[in-house]
Amino acid sequence: MMTWPNRITVLRILLLTPFLILLLNAEQVRWLRYVALGVFAAMALCDLLDGRLARKLGQRTTLGAILDPLADKLVLTVSVIALTNPNWPGEPTRFHIASWVTVTLLSKDGLILLGVLIMHFITNRTDIVHPSLLGKVATAVTFVLVLVTLVAPDAGRLPYAEEPLVWFQIGLGGLAAGLSLAACLDYIRRGSKMISADSGEEKV
Repeated sequence: MMTWPNRITVLRILLLTPFLILLLNAEQVRWLRYVALGVFAAMALCDLLDGRLARKLGQRTTLGAILDPLADKLVLTVSVIALTNPNWPGEPTRFHIASWVTVTLLSKDGLILLGVLIMHFITNRTDIVHPSLLGKVATAVTFVLVLVTLVAPDAGRLPYAEEPLVWFQIGLGGLAAGLSLAACLDYIRRGSKMISADSGEEKV
């Protein structure tokens, strides 16, 4: 059912294309990154709005439960990969996402997808895809990491701001990677329990 919350989620997915185009062209036309920042802020606002509307209007749907985390994954995956480029603002910058952070974040998603496929093959269940609290926190921290990375090249020009901002961004990247790894292990634990319960190895 295409409710208003679901329409907002679809809009968030559609905004991803202009965001990526703007960010990729920011290397040649620097002011485009400010527009990209605005588009990313709009996507973040849509993320807050669709969930609140769904709860307030009582319009939680199966489609929404699929689209919302899918939109999060698409937005963050594209953003993180694009911002790993050390020249993304149009010039070399210290404010880019470290490659090891990107690899960790993408590996987590890949492992979870593989685990879901394995679990579905064994038990015909997909319950593990439901986001956990740990996974939601990891997603929120990654959103903040992307936002800080987008803003940092300009904020870092303020007196005495560059070095603290560099370390703050590195810390955010480490936190996002650590939380993502913990969320991945949690999904594996939950999936193992489901497989054990389905095979009768775990007593109810």
